[in-house]
Amino acid sequence: MIAFRYTKTDGAEYISHLDLLRHIYRTLRRAGIPLKYSEGFHKHPRIYLNNPLGTGMRSVAEYATIDTDWRGDFLSAFNSRSPAGIKCLAWAYVADNQNYAAGIVSCTYRSEGINDFDISSLMAAESLPVVDTRGREIDMRPRIYAVERVEGALEFTLGCGENNLRPDVLCAYLAKRYGGECRDILKIASHMAEGLFE
Repeated sequence: MIAFRYTKTDGAEYISHLDLLRHIYRTLRRAGIPLKYSEGFHKHPRIYLNNPLGTGMRSVAEYATIDTDWRGDFLSAFNSRSPAGIKCLAWAYVADNQNYAAGIVSCTYRSEGINDFDISSLMAAESLPVVDTRGREIDMRPRIYAVERVEGALEFTLGCGENNLRPDVLCAYLAKRYGGECRDILKIASHMAEGLFE
């Protein structure tokens, strides 16, 4: 099996999760990288992606595992045949499926455009109720792991999986409370409980 980290930028951020899966499958076919398939009547290529990223959000920290016995320079083979915006950054041979969809527990994002505010008061709050994109009221505070200013941009680490918080929900809350407008959201890191392959 091969695990790899890839980008979703330069227009690819508008590709849905299912279409992204198709793009990766077609890229692997063009690169001549054979995949193993699931058993059963409707066979599917064994490609495993991390949790879906919100449409329109860019990322340089997406992860996937493919089931293959292929040996070669994966980065060159993949990138020479991949569409713009979907590029492999790193890869490794692994013994089994890394299960990034379940294993990634938090992600770090960068955004610009939110006015300066007292981060310590935000992090000291006992609760931060908000209505999410599905219309449910949730408490954001336990899902916000870290917030800091880095070279004028806001960097924040949020929960994933069962403790998921969409970065656009947090940015909308901060813009409404402190002013400004979120101009861009970029995922810069993903974090697994047991560490990533890199």
